[in-house]
Amino acid sequence: MIRNLLNEIKDIIEELFKKEEIWFFLFLLVIGGYLSFLLLRGVSPETTLAAIGRFLAVSWWLWVFFILLPMTASIWLYWKNEFFKSQIKWKLLEIKIPRENIKSPKAMEQVLAAMNSFRNAPGDIEERWWDGEVTRWFSLEIVSFSGEVHFYIRIYAKQKNLLEAALFSYYPDIEIEEVDDYVGQFPSTTEDMYQRGYDIWGTEMTLSQDALYPIKTYPHFVEAVQEEKMVDPLSTFLEVLGKLTPGETVGIQILIAPADRDWIDKWKGKLEKLRQPKTTAASKAEEGDEMGTGLLVVRSPGQTEILKEVENNLSKPAFDTLVRFIYLSPKETFYDSYTRHGLVGAFNQYSALNLNSFRKNDKMSTRTRFWYFPYLFPNFRNEFKKQRLLRNYRLRDVPPETFMGRVITSHPFNWNFASRRFEMNTECVATIFHMPTETVLTVPHIRRVESRRASPPAGLAIFGGEEEIEKFK
Repeated sequence: MIRNLLNEIKDIIEELFKKEEIWFFLFLLVIGGYLSFLLLRGVSPETTLAAIGRFLAVSWWLWVFFILLPMTASIWLYWKNEFFKSQIKWKLLEIKIPRENIKSPKAMEQVLAAMNSFRNAPGDIEERWWDGEVTRWFSLEIVSFSGEVHFYIRIYAKQKNLLEAALFSYYPDIEIEEVDDYVGQFPSTTEDMYQRGYDIWGTEMTLSQDALYPIKTYPHFVEAVQEEKMVDPLSTFLEVLGKLTPGETVGIQILIAPADRDWIDKWKGKLEKLRQPKTTAASKAEEGDEMGTGLLVVRSPGQTEILKEVENNLSKPAFDTLVRFIYLSPKETFYDSYTRHGLVGAFNQYSALNLNSFRKNDKMSTRTRFWYFPYLFPNFRNEFKKQRLLRNYRLRDVPPETFMGRVITSHPFNWNFASRRFEMNTECVATIFHMPTETVLTVPHIRRVESRRASPPAGLAIFGGEEEIEKFK
């Protein structure tokens, strides 16, 4: 027990000193402590201030070093990270669904497990501080253009063949087509958007509990175990996305970056607490002693189920995940409540009140009221929110990894500290993004493969020389 407590304290201290601003608070703490010490000894305020002035005159260089060094390192790392990102060549792939798909989201979970193995990460000082290498992320997207739904995956260009192999191995009847990026048709700024006669609403989703607790995943959507008949959770999204009017666009982005294999380490402390049996103090009269004893309390079925779900969640590879969506519409038909309640309500189906659920990240939502902190100029602040959300969606951007990176990309009326990622394992991600099953493929607004592909028969005779054969490779 003591060892667990010490480990938790060590983890807290390590996480604390990873933040650059801690040095500023340490500086204030030392000055405040020194001031309090002099005042407690009865030293007059004038003498105390003079002593502090002498102390700063002697040690100023040390405090400037401790403050500027981490700030400089953070700025340097941010600059290198952005340069590395700018060199990444992306490809956008559209996935066309066959008219019959009997594969459950389990197939997509296996694809995601393969994608998790594509992970890159800085392995030494040079890769981290000179190359600025960051873990490349994927973008899983469901987009509706005037009610026609498309499925996309954006990936690092050199990994395209690996992704196609993983998808075809579990979904042999799908078609994958490299397409031009549709965000090129979006307005680049809010000014351009208003000139075109459009308006925008959007937000990001986050988890309501710690990431060690899973959301409600696809195994829990089974209607009858005997029949193995599953309710596809995508059906709710498709119904919302299919009801858009001409000119309206709704895009859902799920940005996933493979997390380290030891992502569960930071949750070990809380996992051990869940595993430890609870005790309750017995009354002295019952035990016949002065101190009393602790009686073991048997876990309830609900507590046992929570522990089982948490252990299952931590047993699978995970992604650093960010979920955002936007609604872009002509002003004449703009009705943000449709998506604000419809899409957010669709995310509510993944809620498990005893485990985890999605909730809106209100600080990223483009709906600002005067009672929202900091209470001033709500309409003005909302315009900056719209611009940031539109930019982030177009670039499929993830928040900077460094503190100073967030400061540099901030605005006095819109600080870039609200957007944040969270861990989700392959099962959770597959629940919210997978190929629609046959239970929802009857809807008319999904773009599908019109005919089934078939391979040529084995042993087919080929006539011609090597030159002719090369043309068909």
